[in-house]
Amino acid sequence: MNTPISASSVRNHSGLRVQRPSSSLSQRPPSSLSSARPPSSASSLRPQSRISTRPSSRLSRPATRQSTRLLPLCQSLVAQVTGLSPEADDENFRTAVDFVSKNLEYAIKAGASTDMTAMDKHFKGYHVLKASVNSHDDLADALQESYRKVKNQAKELTDLDEQIKLSRLPDHLQLLILLSSAPSNATHTFAETYNDARPSKPPAPITWKEILAEEPFEGQHWEGVHGLPPGSTVEGWETRSDGSTPSLSPWDDDDSLDSDGTPPSFEDLPPPVTGTAEESHSQHRVHYQQNYLELIERLKANQYWRDDWKIDVDVSRPFDIGDPSTLGPAMLRVLGERATLALVGPEREKYIHERDAVREVLICLQGRKNLMIYTTPDTFSSVPSPTAPRLLHFTSTAQSSILGAFAQVTTTVCHLRKFVAAIFESVSGVHEITPSGTMRLLTHNIRSRTIEAFADAVDAQIQIFDRWCAKKEESICRALAGRGDPLVVSLLSLEKDVRDTFSGRFDVVLDILHRLVGYICQSHSRLDQAVWNIPNMPTQLPSAIVSALLLDLLLQAAEEQWSMGNISASNSLATVFAKTSEPIWHMIGKWLKDGMPVRNVWDSLDDIRALDEEFFIEDNELPLLDPDLWADGYVLRSPVILEDGERKQLAVPAFLGLVVDHLLGAGKAVGLLRMMGIHFFSENATGEQHPLLDWKSFAQLIESSAASLRDSESLSHLIWEELSAYCLAAGLRLSRVLTEECELFLHLAAVEGLYLMTRGDVISNFTDVMFAKMDNQQAWNDFHFLNSAFKDVVESNNSDWIDASLVRLSYRGSKAAAISNTVKAIEGLLVEYAVPFPLTYIFTPSTLQNYRSLFVFLLQVRRAKCVLERILLRGAVTNVGLRSEVKVFYAMRGKLSWFINTLFNFLTTNVIHVQVLKFKSAFKKAKSLDEMIKLHNDHLETLLCKCFLDSSTSSLSKAILNILDMCIHFRTFFTTFAGDTTHDISRLSISMRRHRSRRQRRKRKDVIGFSVPHPTDTDSDSDSDSDSDMDMDAKVDQVEARQAFEPSFSATPSYTEEDFSTRMEKLSEELDGLVRYVRRGAESLARGTSDTASAFGVLAFMLEDWDS
Repeated sequence: MNTPISASSVRNHSGLRVQRPSSSLSQRPPSSLSSARPPSSASSLRPQSRISTRPSSRLSRPATRQSTRLLPLCQSLVAQVTGLSPEADDENFRTAVDFVSKNLEYAIKAGASTDMTAMDKHFKGYHVLKASVNSHDDLADALQESYRKVKNQAKELTDLDEQIKLSRLPDHLQLLILLSSAPSNATHTFAETYNDARPSKPPAPITWKEILAEEPFEGQHWEGVHGLPPGSTVEGWETRSDGSTPSLSPWDDDDSLDSDGTPPSFEDLPPPVTGTAEESHSQHRVHYQQNYLELIERLKANQYWRDDWKIDVDVSRPFDIGDPSTLGPAMLRVLGERATLALVGPEREKYIHERDAVREVLICLQGRKNLMIYTTPDTFSSVPSPTAPRLLHFTSTAQSSILGAFAQVTTTVCHLRKFVAAIFESVSGVHEITPSGTMRLLTHNIRSRTIEAFADAVDAQIQIFDRWCAKKEESICRALAGRGDPLVVSLLSLEKDVRDTFSGRFDVVLDILHRLVGYICQSHSRLDQAVWNIPNMPTQLPSAIVSALLLDLLLQAAEEQWSMGNISASNSLATVFAKTSEPIWHMIGKWLKDGMPVRNVWDSLDDIRALDEEFFIEDNELPLLDPDLWADGYVLRSPVILEDGERKQLAVPAFLGLVVDHLLGAGKAVGLLRMMGIHFFSENATGEQHPLLDWKSFAQLIESSAASLRDSESLSHLIWEELSAYCLAAGLRLSRVLTEECELFLHLAAVEGLYLMTRGDVISNFTDVMFAKMDNQQAWNDFHFLNSAFKDVVESNNSDWIDASLVRLSYRGSKAAAISNTVKAIEGLLVEYAVPFPLTYIFTPSTLQNYRSLFVFLLQVRRAKCVLERILLRGAVTNVGLRSEVKVFYAMRGKLSWFINTLFNFLTTNVIHVQVLKFKSAFKKAKSLDEMIKLHNDHLETLLCKCFLDSSTSSLSKAILNILDMCIHFRTFFTTFAGDTTHDISRLSISMRRHRSRRQRRKRKDVIGFSVPHPTDTDSDSDSDSDSDMDMDAKVDQVEARQAFEPSFSATPSYTEEDFSTRMEKLSEELDGLVRYVRRGAESLARGTSDTASAFGVLAFMLEDWDS
């Protein structure tokens, strides 16, 4: 009969009714049930919805059985997800339903499909095999059996009306596999019951054909039959007979197969089957259950930790001096008799064997819960447990004492375990962004990779300790089982083994942590200074200081243990130190390989490789073209004075002190070479002996020298031997680039020729042009004049030692007009030399400033010398009567010229020439840029000292400048005198005698000169016309007391109202005092121990001729 088709079963998502064509299977006779069932009122009277009667859309397609089932689900999905409804928006609703149906229907849009072969490979090769590998044989067998059943049942899916078709079975299986979860305990339990519920299939019977096919007379053919064990035979079976023929079946009577009891007769020849599988399996199960129960009882007898367990020794025995096991109960009985309530006694205590107590202590040492020692949950301190079982041969005090020793070790190791766990937790957690600026110094916590490496090293030592304890426990268990060597187990021997094997190494490590915590919290009043709170402790110490402090404490502790003869602890601390040093050692390797991070002005912060804050080298963030980059860009971090005031902690670990300067220079050299396009590491990577090709770990480096950790000095020498070759190669490569490609020596010669005036021809011609401007009272300080004059002089002399375009002269200040009165007006002259990059790291602005000071001083000496040379006394006075008076000027000019020439020769020959030769000889041997800079700076300091331009010779410099000003003043005085002789006749009566009237002495007060006027007795009543001469020694003492002579040109002296003899006498006396002062200062410096002492000795010797 044809069953009525409901609207939901034939209506697709587009609203069309499509009737399925009838098949031969559908034309079946109607059943009684279907013919008698009247139609329901709900189905006959229900009006059709608007959706079911809507016209077909352009997206509609013939409906399938699957689409009719999915249509209601698609409509619900669209309504829930999009909120559309056919009543509100019919067109969009139908479009959405078509979209969902098209993507979900397998017949229209093919999805990911598979076949049965692929499913067999996937199921057996993954799920079944995975269960077998994980030793879940029950699960593997159950999966394989269930899969076989599913495949067998699927072969019966031939009806077209079935919900699951055979062609879609792989897809269903794949869906089930994808929806399945990992096997749980319930899964394994069900797998066991599934295998047990599976009916066992009896094996195939053995036929007489198979038996007769075998050779009955070769070998032991009947081996294992008749109930004999495998490998045995029945000898003389032909003479032994019990009236029955033995079974010919290969299966034993005790096998897991069923048997019917009696064998058949020979004529019938039935298959020789013995028993049934169910009976044999049941017998074996009962036998195994009995064995399991006996095993469980034996195991329970050894479970001393159970409350109902009792020792197999009579504790009520009286004390026997020959039996140590009676000591403990006897002492308890004595205490119980003395107790009032008799609460103490051996019957109330629980006793265990000492071997079990040793196992409990070993478990405690490994940080696990035990019966003997209790650990408090707040302070993690261990104490003997008050409820610990007793030992027969120990008194209560003795047992508490020995357990207290183990409790102390447990406490130490527990604190270290907590520290390691806290560090590992902080590493695995999310790091908060550290605030910058000054707030960081107040709020930052410890984030140190060195501390993390230290925690890892401590954890390795704890694991060694745990493995040692586990091995001890294993040996005890083997001895109890009779599979190991016999042992004598006792708590005392265990305590001695722990002490001898580990030698207090954990106590030393914990003490180092306590000291480190004390330094970290030195600026905070924290009451909780537990070592496991280090990650959360605020501190003001930089990370580099904390790392260096920890390494120094470890190395110091290793040295102390070695000196005390504790070799085991020293070696363990050395291992911890080596692992803790690995982060710093890795930073050193990266610094040497990549060099310093160089930043340009246009680089962003993301493009710059920053140094680790834990590294002992600090980045001051200077750009590449900054002349101070080499000296100040990358420097060692500043040390910190700890608050106890007894320790100055450097940011550099102590064992790196010998090599740290070379590391700093090598890294800067590699970085600079990289910026110049030279990759030092790459170009040397093919070398046979390149130091960094085999960059060892720090632990491997330590292992290469057994005695390296005995003291920090040996370790420093070991590291120096490891790194010196690379550092030297990097420095030599950079120095060779500077000298060969950057023309360092050419620019050095130009600087010396310009500032030190070693090229006399060019500098002499230039100074002559400039001095002529000064003498003519012209603008000698004009910027264009100075630079054009220097350029013209260089070009006229065809000089190739200097490029005039790199030199710029200028004048700063307003004292240029005073050049006619003092040489100090030249101090405003600036001489600049444009040194190309990267030579600016050698010739820094401060260095060129020192060169400028030398240039100005030499120019001042040259100015005084030039002034004296241009004074021509012969023929200067045309008046015959005054020619005799010119002799005084001639003598004064001779004195000044002698001192100036002596000073000039000393500066040019004994100072500059000698020092330059010495400097060039050492400079050519420099092996690094740092060494070049140091030699050059020392060379400049020596020149400044010998030229009286440093702080130690400032007084002598002032005296020499006053002498140079005397030369300028002497020329003015002589010009006034020679000019007056031609224009003023009254000057003819000037006398050269020493007699001075009282009126002249009063006028002397109005004269401004180089020295303070000598005190005169104006209140004297003496009317003598002549004054006594002042002692020369007293004048010299006054000069030494003043130590400086500052000329004043605020007023011009009136030479017409003062005789020239008085003026010349005063100049001569002041010159004499100044020269003697300079000579005594040079003698004092010559008695020193510095390198400049010999030069000042030469000057003192040269000035000795002054008095002669």
